[in-house]
Amino acid sequence: MTAAAVVLVILGADPARLGAQTSGEPFAALLPANAVAFPNETDSNSPAVWEVVNGSWTMSLFNSVAGWAEISRGPSLRALASQGDVRFEGAAPHGGTWFEALILDADSWYGFYHNEREDIVCPGSGKVWPRIGAARSDDRGVTWTDLGPIIETPQSAVGCTTNNHYFVGGVGDFSVMLGPGRNYAYIYYSQYDEVGDRVGVAAARMAWADRDAPAGRVDIWNDGAWVPPIEVAAGEEPSPQVAWEFPLATPIFRSTNRWDDGRSGVDVLWGPSIHWNTALNTYVMLLNRAVSNTWEQGGIYVSFNDHLDAPNGWSTPALVARGGSWYPQVIGLDPTAGTDKYAGSVARFFMAGKSEHLIVFGRR
Repeated sequence: MTAAAVVLVILGADPARLGAQTSGEPFAALLPANAVAFPNETDSNSPAVWEVVNGSWTMSLFNSVAGWAEISRGPSLRALASQGDVRFEGAAPHGGTWFEALILDADSWYGFYHNEREDIVCPGSGKVWPRIGAARSDDRGVTWTDLGPIIETPQSAVGCTTNNHYFVGGVGDFSVMLGPGRNYAYIYYSQYDEVGDRVGVAAARMAWADRDAPAGRVDIWNDGAWVPPIEVAAGEEPSPQVAWEFPLATPIFRSTNRWDDGRSGVDVLWGPSIHWNTALNTYVMLLNRAVSNTWEQGGIYVSFNDHLDAPNGWSTPALVARGGSWYPQVIGLDPTAGTDKYAGSVARFFMAGKSEHLIVFGRR
């Protein structure tokens, strides 16, 4: 009996409905399974892609920790072998790179990374100011050309005295999906702006035609509209190479109890991981929930949306599991297709690079 069949028996599902389902409320549930782990240590979302290499389908997976990414490859999720660190042409971005999303396009791979700048603002605090950047690889992910930052918050939004244990503001911990028609890449990310009361999960988009020169080409979802950054004169440190000022996003899931709102406790949804689910015919977002200033995990949540270009269309996040670890995501089980961005009715559920559950999707 296959894993999918076991799930159906336990949940009492109808095998005739294994195909795409478009009616009823979507749900996600976890089922214990034999443990599987990524080949490398993990402290971010871990993107995966499939490609034909020397006539054989090959999965490539990126795991990031401590500001650096490692790549592994193999014929399946269970047969990945580490291939070592990725490399940058020239100097790597200051503050490290956690590769959290990949999009393949013809002969090039486009990677999107979380970047943390330490002591550029709030020196001596031990905290960082994160932003999101992009890079391109023409050799299947081994060597990367840095395309620079694509989303960051203004220095005026930094809060050096924040109770947040890690960040003084900024953006990061994200997911990127190429929309239908390949016209736009949609970026759903975490915004940590205490000063402007904009802590939560936010959205942005970039025309895919701008992928090789993305600086200043990402529009931010703000008060129901896609708002572009403003070009400004290149200034002094902290980032003289950046000549764009981005608006703060209006969060689609705003924190109900952020780190510095004067109340005890914390309640922040963050770290979206998004995939297209073929069983539901909809997009699925998995989320972390921080419940303390040290980001204690309060649970894993799920939200659904039929349209990437409708940030306000995501359903109210529903609890999937209490507690857990950071960075929940799927790896689809479809051979040559299943990744962190594509899955069906049953997928592998990972947290912190380890999987001890399957995740089942259906409609009630």
